[in-house]
Parts: sequence; structure tokens; C-alpha cells
Amino acid sequence: MSIKILATGDFQLDKTFGTLGEHAESFRKQLMATFNHVMLESTKGHDIVVIAGDLFDRMGTPIHIIQEVAKTLAKCPITCVVLPGNHDPVISGIPKALSEALKAKNASHVHVALKREPIHFEALGMTLYPAPLFRKDDISNQYAWIPAREEGDGLRVALMHGALTTLPNGLIPEDVANQMDLDLVICGDQHGPSSGDSEASPLFNLETSKARRLYYAMAPEAQNISQNFTGSVLSLEVDDAHAVMDASRIDVGVLRFVNGTVNFDGENDIEEQLSSFVEPYNKHQPGLVSLRLELTGEITRNESVALQAQLEDLGRQWPLLDLKNLVAVPQEDAELAGPENPLQTMIQDALHASDASEELRAKVIELLPIIIGGATNAQKY
Repeated sequence: MSIKILATGDFQLDKTFGTLGEHAESFRKQLMATFNHVMLESTKGHDIVVIAGDLFDRMGTPIHIIQEVAKTLAKCPITCVVLPGNHDPVISGIPKALSEALKAKNASHVHVALKREPIHFEALGMTLYPAPLFRKDDISNQYAWIPAREEGDGLRVALMHGALTTLPNGLIPEDVANQMDLDLVICGDQHGPSSGDSEASPLFNLETSKARRLYYAMAPEAQNISQNFTGSVLSLEVDDAHAVMDASRIDVGVLRFVNGTVNFDGENDIEEQLSSFVEPYNKHQPGLVSLRLELTGEITRNESVALQAQLEDLGRQWPLLDLKNLVAVPQEDAELAGPENPLQTMIQDALHASDASEELRAKVIELLPIIIGGATNAQKY
């Protein structure tokens, strides 16, 4: 019979999200909500779920968070294996505390891997080889301990947390499945493709993963501004011959971290261009979308006033908007001094009477309309 495995990891529950200020708590709550959804809903139709490290974010995780996680895991409808990663290593005491909490709830179907030793699941015809990290900076060999294949092992699956040797500081060889006679290797640690496109990534592309029999689970939620992807879990179906017959990523992520640039080239309406940038996220909860937007290009003085109004509206709509405004106003359009602009006239007169260089005077005059109009070169909402 075939075996269906749900692979996940890198939840990093109770993450501080220190750069998000008052919105950090909403992001932490969403991480927990996504964890609950994955363990109670996404697991349906699968035979086993493996968490490939970093279930928790930090070694100082409060006990009430561990207890809450144990409560959810106890309700998980299928067999579950939790692997300690570099954020929640064995030495932190978190895995042991989680194991004890699960025992108190009689959750014998949940296994917290405290040692590097095989776990055989007779009913599934499968042997799992978990490689927990013992310390945050654990650089020990995670696979050399795996024993040679024996009759009765069934499907041989390794569970690891770390980077491939092709990446900086990587310790896991791409061909570890061949080296250790494994049918499948599931890894955590690498959260997702920075480009947002998993199929374009050598780590997350499913065909590449199938060829080397090594899959990265991917994080169920993006967690910082450099992670411009939608979090997901990995569903694997393995046939009687121990080959992966189906692999798919199931989107579960709610949090969004978006990097983008809008260039005003004078051909498109300012409001239209800004609206196009945020349109893909209009169905999301604004307080769970972190936007970093860079504005470039060249606009007229009148357009700069309109742009300022649009940015104020955008800031009210998207509370987590981080804006870098590099838009320029041509100097000929900036020379607007006169009775209707007394402040600008005063500043320009002072500049001409000063010892400032011609280059500096020209630059200040160029920026005056934006400065006086209330815009700045760098602005944060």
C-alpha cells in the first residue's frame, strides 16, 4: 500500500517579530493559528506528519506556549514526529518539556526525537531516522549514524534540519539518500524561495527534489521581509516500491512580506500604479501584510502633491507600509519661487547669498517642492 506523508517545519512559534512594533502580537497569533490548522486540518488524508525542526523560535520559549502546542499535537489525528532544530535544540530543554507535556496527555502517537535512533512504524511499513540537533550550533554529522538497510525496515526516511553542502555552512550532501541507502530524505531549515517561485528554486523545485530523493518541507508562514513567498506544507505519496509517486505543496500561509518598486515614468497615472502594486493583497487582512515599497522616477511639482496625498491614503490603509521615496522633481519644475511661494522664495534667496557650491544649491532647489509639500526622501508609515 502507498504511504502519505505530510512534511512541515520551521513554524518558529512565539517569534518576536521585533521590527513590527505593535503589530507583532497579531503575527505571533497567526503563526499559532496556522500551526493549529496544519496539525488538525492539513493532516487529514495522510498517514504521518513530520515536523522537520524549529517548531519553536527561541530557547526561552514560555512554558505556556509549549503547553498550548502539546494540546494541539495531542489532538492531531495521525502519527506525528517532532524534530528539534537549531532554534529549539535538545539542550534547550524545550523538546523534553514538550515530550513530558505530551505524556501527561497520553499522546503516544506523537514522538519527540530526543536521540538519533530509528523509529519503526510497523503499521506503516516504515522506519524513520530522525537527526535532532543537540545544540544551536550543532555541526555534527547528522547522517553517518544511520544503520545499513535490514530486512523489515520498509520505507527508509531520514528527517534532518540543516542546509545542503552547496549552501554556505551547509552540512547535508545532496546525494545523502544514495550514500545512506535511504528511500527519502525530508529536511527543514531553509524556509522558502526568496523570489517567491518554488519551481525556480534548486532547493524547492519538486522535480529536482524527486531526482535526489531529498525534499525541503518549506515553512508554513513567511517570517521576514526577505521572504517574499506564500507559506506551504509538503504532501508526499510513496508507493509500494518506495518511490515518490506524487508530491505537491499546499499553500497555508496567511502572513505576507512584500518587497516592491514602483517607477513613475510619466506615462501611467500615479494612483493607478500604486493601486496595481497593492491589488494582489486587497483580500488579505492589512495588519498581516508587511509592505516595503521603493518609489523611483521623475514627476512634476503638481504630480508630487498628488503623490503625497496618495501615499497618505496608502499609509492609512496599510499600517505596515515601509516607504522609501526616491522620486525626483526636475529643476525647471522646481523653480517655483514667487509671491505664491514665499517660504520657497526666502530659502532660495538665502541659498544664493550663501557660500554653498552651485551643485549643492541646484540640488536643494530641486528638492524644495517636495520638502515644502510635506514629502521626504525617506518616509515610513
